[in-house]
Amino acid sequence: MALCGDLQRVFEIGPVFRAEDSNTNRHLCEFTGLDMEMEFKDHYFEVLDLIGELMVYMVTNIKSRFARELSIIHDQYPFEEFKIADPVVKIDFRTGC
Repeated sequence: MALCGDLQRVFEIGPVFRAEDSNTNRHLCEFTGLDMEMEFKDHYFEVLDLIGELMVYMVTNIKSRFARELSIIHDQYPFEEFKIADPVVKIDFRTGC
């Protein structure tokens, strides 16, 4: 559990499996997930802000810490560079529609 001010947050990083009918010990969908629980004081935007900051941190660090690996992958499977606005843009539902 991480304490920041007087707000409590709980994080978990672990394997996630999607169950389907199968006669093997493998799954069609397996990945590592990041789960988070967080309380908020005034508005759910507090949670959105934290998630936005986390996404900016992850994208920025992937680009800097794993530039060599990304280059190797890009040579075989070209992809566009990761882009993220800092801060992450928040819009209401009506505007999004």
